[in-house]
Amino acid sequence: MRPQKDRSVVPSEDSERFLTELGAHTGRVHLRATHWSNRPSPHMTPALMFDLARDVNRALEEPDVRGAVVIHGTDVLVESAFMADITVRSAKPVVYTGSMRFYSETGYDGIRNLLNAIKACLLPLPPDTGVVLLMTDRFFTAREVIKINSLNIDAFGAPESGPVGYVAGDSVLLTRRIRECPRPTTRQVLHPESLELRVPLVRCYTGMDAGIIEYLSQLKMAGLVVEGFGAGNVPPAIVTVIEDLAAQSIPVVLTTQCPEGGVWPIYGYPGGGADLKKRGILSGGRLTGAKARLLLMAALGEKRDMQQIRKLFAEY
Repeated sequence: MRPQKDRSVVPSEDSERFLTELGAHTGRVHLRATHWSNRPSPHMTPALMFDLARDVNRALEEPDVRGAVVIHGTDVLVESAFMADITVRSAKPVVYTGSMRFYSETGYDGIRNLLNAIKACLLPLPPDTGVVLLMTDRFFTAREVIKINSLNIDAFGAPESGPVGYVAGDSVLLTRRIRECPRPTTRQVLHPESLELRVPLVRCYTGMDAGIIEYLSQLKMAGLVVEGFGAGNVPPAIVTVIEDLAAQSIPVVLTTQCPEGGVWPIYGYPGGGADLKKRGILSGGRLTGAKARLLLMAALGEKRDMQQIRKLFAEY
């Protein structure tokens, strides 16, 4: 990013400066830069994230390629990294990174993050780590990481699990074994030819009625993700409409607005998590609404049926 006269910042065309800045720090490592796009982060779409992940996988199929580093805007960096995590087939290291400060701003963090991401590819990270996100000298799995601050340079974290590694001087140190995490011991990879894009994400609010979901159902949606309250509870007025969708074999995935804890079937009142489970609503577990939506898009794009999708989310 570069500043304009009014101090707002916009994408810069000078991507070659990254390699120049790295200079001798890369030693005997050969870097092959690919200028994939120059979009601001909020301009990315699930389809673009999927295309990017496929291009990364294609590059990793070359035998002399050790790993891939993706430089990405931070607004939807988490979502793009997660898309790669569920669709990149290669076991080689893939590291997504970016910078919270723009190039000419004091304390610019981009070059350091890029250099550390390259180090992680050379370590290499254990295959079951999956795609990782590197910021401020720490590595997080794409499944666990969230953006927790919109401005602070230390903007990313994994509240319930922490980082899987960190940079100490010239070394990359792992903090835990991946199979000790609350996730599968083997990374699950989906193989869709394309995404099913007709999957909206609806965030619940107090006093919510069924109007929004009824309108979306008229648009022939293929699936729905609902961000509920607490451990996965929703206002009573939307219960019937989402139950009707599930009865039509349109998967409805329940997530929570809380950054920790995830969805649990505790409450049996109408709209409570246990009640919704009985009505056929799927649990998104510890996934955020945005990640659950991407996973559902990929599963539907792979032509999975309701039972297969239920099993996928249960195991994820």
